[in-house]
Amino acid sequence: MADRSEKEKKRKREKDGSSRLSKRVAIEGDKQIKISLLKSDEWAPVIASTPGLTVPSSISLEPFVKQRRNTHLQRLGKSSEIAATELLLHSSEHPKLDYTAREEESGGSNTLLKHYIGVYDPESGKMEVMEARKVIVRGVVRAHQATTEDEVAVEFRDRRNDLGQTFGTKKAKKAIASVTENAIDQSEFSRDPSKASKPEKLTAANLAMLSSIAESAANAPTKEEQAQAMNHAKPRPKGVEGERDPLKIYTVENVVGLDTMKLIPVRQWVESIKAKKEVRTNSRFVAHRMLNHGSNTEKLKVLRYMLLLIDIYNTCRPSRFGRTLPKREDLKKILGDMPEAVLEGVKRKFTNAGTMPKQMADSLIMYLCALAMIIDNTEVNMWDLKEDLKLETKEMALYFTEIGAKIGPLGEAERRKLGLEKAAAAQHKVAKLKGPLSYPRVSGGRPQKMR
Repeated sequence: MADRSEKEKKRKREKDGSSRLSKRVAIEGDKQIKISLLKSDEWAPVIASTPGLTVPSSISLEPFVKQRRNTHLQRLGKSSEIAATELLLHSSEHPKLDYTAREEESGGSNTLLKHYIGVYDPESGKMEVMEARKVIVRGVVRAHQATTEDEVAVEFRDRRNDLGQTFGTKKAKKAIASVTENAIDQSEFSRDPSKASKPEKLTAANLAMLSSIAESAANAPTKEEQAQAMNHAKPRPKGVEGERDPLKIYTVENVVGLDTMKLIPVRQWVESIKAKKEVRTNSRFVAHRMLNHGSNTEKLKVLRYMLLLIDIYNTCRPSRFGRTLPKREDLKKILGDMPEAVLEGVKRKFTNAGTMPKQMADSLIMYLCALAMIIDNTEVNMWDLKEDLKLETKEMALYFTEIGAKIGPLGEAERRKLGLEKAAAAQHKVAKLKGPLSYPRVSGGRPQKMR
């Protein structure tokens, strides 16, 4: 065992200086402190705390003393003077704040604590201790003192109006509000009746305000300009205003676009019509007019474009925010041999993020109305288009009216041509477009009835 202990290495002393010193510093012995308790007289020292408040050092507090309501503090060991009287400090020297310092009331969390202030003399080693008061300083914003001129006595009528506004009917409240708005303050005239006949002199600020009102009134749009702006804001197809020839009001270039017209294929339709083969479509309007325009390639393209709009409108599912476009696979079935560029153009014009809001759906129907005017030479029997869109006659007539058409009954010659009875012909309305283009007037609301 001895040989083994000699072979073991000894630990090296740490060089980081963290080891404790073996020597101790000599400290002068502490003096004995003699503590004496002094009895507080009428004015005991005050310890003040200002939670959340910074009191300027220039503020002086005025003391007030009153007898306590209960002598509960005497039983807690408080000195007789502190237990018998209550101290309040107050200052109004600040221009906006009133400072008030109060002792904590009995029942608080710190009422059982006793506070002392001590003065220590290091030369003699004596400390004099005296019981002190503990107060909390609060700051309160000084209330605005109303002047005598602002104080107006509440009259009987004012009190009655207050009751009417609180418990009265709608008619009574409206009458009280009207009287209040049209009231004229006679207080100034009663003090000085001579001012009643003398107009008040306008100041520079009043003159500047009146001049700005006059300029804004001069630049304000007229009723005709406002109506025209509202008409242009509606999502209707663009028509040529001022054109007297109704055939030139709505053109293919303005409604569809020449670039889109170049992409619309109608070769299969043309070949089927020449071969006298049946072309099946989901639209009554398109099917009843396809054979009549078999040799007119432009109108066949317009009919093909109308068929695309009708199929997209009918396949959209009604939703909370309008209509929702079908899935892409369903749209491809609707397209057929139509290029996707045409579909993307329709989606940009009539949809927003895969949905068709009410305003865009109305725009699509008005575009169909304008295209129907192009196909039928500005005189359209609304029945087929109404059936395709599943609308009522009044709704379909409203859309045609929005593009400037006039609605009338079906003519006698047209009734006989279609082989309709008079009762059935009454359901068929005809929309006619005449030049120059005239949109319906913008309604300003129903006028109120005179009472």
